[in-house]
Amino acid sequence: MKAIKALVAFMGALLVAGLALLGWGLYSQSGKMATKAKPSAIVSGDFGAVSVPLPAGAQVQQALVAGDRVVLRITGGGPERLIVLDPSSGAIAGSFVLTLEAPGPR
Repeated sequence: MKAIKALVAFMGALLVAGLALLGWGLYSQSGKMATKAKPSAIVSGDFGAVSVPLPAGAQVQQALVAGDRVVLRITGGGPERLIVLDPSSGAIAGSFVLTLEAPGPR
């Protein structure tokens, strides 16, 4: 019976120590997470008029905000593409051209 009591006490102490370490870890990381957060680029100021080149006949089908980027889905005027914009500077951060693969043999 003494062994069981000692085992239960030891396991209880391990639980308390584990919860204390978890709380300390969360507390120490919360300060780092707060400093990494950037203010929204759209709210921070203007960047002026930006020209985004599109092929003739192309249309913006969709505009999405993804984190600190704006993604435009362009259709028409060639293959469908996604253009990624940096709203803080107005520059084109990159683009993706979406192409269809030929169906494979079944």
